[in-house]
Amino acid sequence: MNGASHGPGAVLQREYDGDLATLRAARRDVTEWLADLGADDETKELAALVVSELTSNAIQAAPGRRYNLQVTLLDDGSAAISVRNRPIGSRPPARELWHPAPETPLRKLLPSGRGLAIVDSLSEEVTVEHHGDDVVVTARVRVDYKELGPSW
Repeated sequence: MNGASHGPGAVLQREYDGDLATLRAARRDVTEWLADLGADDETKELAALVVSELTSNAIQAAPGRRYNLQVTLLDDGSAAISVRNRPIGSRPPARELWHPAPETPLRKLLPSGRGLAIVDSLSEEVTVEHHGDDVVVTARVRVDYKELGPSW
């Protein structure tokens, strides 16, 4: 697969059009890359959910603008899934707004931040970084392997 390598430090990098039609390709690219590494089905499904949320958030924040997806295999056995985009006028909500009080009715939740709450619940760690006009959201997920371990 073009743009991919294996073992700790392995990186998959892709750029997509800022259109919802690209979500399937982004999920497929990540799950195929993880499969090539020997990741188990649960890891691939988890990564697909995280990618769906992060990329759909990027598209909602900047419709029509290209976004970047990068997945890096880390030394601790996890993968960092990062999406970088250039939002139009809005930024991701503050972390404290991702998880409102349990008694808050669904209809009163902010329209933004729900995707980050989902990603936060699926991931070991989520970070939001601002680089000039760009926003990079990274979710770190544990990678488990089929019974034989990593394929490198």
